[in-house]
Amino acid sequence: MWYKDPGRGVEILPKGAEGRFLNQLGIAIGLMAVRFYRNIGWMALTTALLILLSPAAFAAGESRAVGSAPQPVLKGRTTGPSPQAVVEAKLLLDRDYFTALLDGVDRARTEIFLSAYLFRTIENARGYPEAVLKRLVAAVHRGVRVDVVLERNKNADDLNQNNAETSERLKQAGIRVCMDAPDRVTHTKLVVIDRRYLLIGSHNLTHAALKFNHEASVWIDSAPLAEEALIYMRSLCPGEWK
Repeated sequence: MWYKDPGRGVEILPKGAEGRFLNQLGIAIGLMAVRFYRNIGWMALTTALLILLSPAAFAAGESRAVGSAPQPVLKGRTTGPSPQAVVEAKLLLDRDYFTALLDGVDRARTEIFLSAYLFRTIENARGYPEAVLKRLVAAVHRGVRVDVVLERNKNADDLNQNNAETSERLKQAGIRVCMDAPDRVTHTKLVVIDRRYLLIGSHNLTHAALKFNHEASVWIDSAPLAEEALIYMRSLCPGEWK
């Protein structure tokens, strides 16, 4: 162990038995201090791990993680998970969509809202789109409100002609039809029935799409999603649905 000599202004190590004793004492005290602080460190680490791994801490962390998870934003609103948001969903491949659509229209009690990119009907024909139109008209006769949005563009093409012809036939049956603004394409294929059932996917209302093409759509039983779809479809023709 070192000590200062005031007269010589230096630090020296005592010699002899006293020096050895002081040196051994210093070593022992140093080792004790090292062990003490090491034990304190292990105790602190063990305590922290026990706290972090406790059931209460785990539950609190889980709740914070759920609470801080980002929620999808639709139309400026933050929407979180809702009980029974989707009651049931079913994939509709190829001709399955046509069957599900007719069944939904026949079961409708209050309202049907439909948006289509192409609705091609041929009067007095037996095509699948003709069957859809007739079922929509039958729904109106039962007292069901039916609203339809169809695509319209700036070109004098077959799409405009087909949708315009179908629109006139729908209007004659008491169905409200909105042809969208020509400066933006409405490519949606959406049907909402009774503010609860939603059909959405790739099917146009043409004979080829409903009978022959490979198409995929989904039938969903979900009041919240149906309401979101209604809001969106009504936004395509603002002021038309008073």
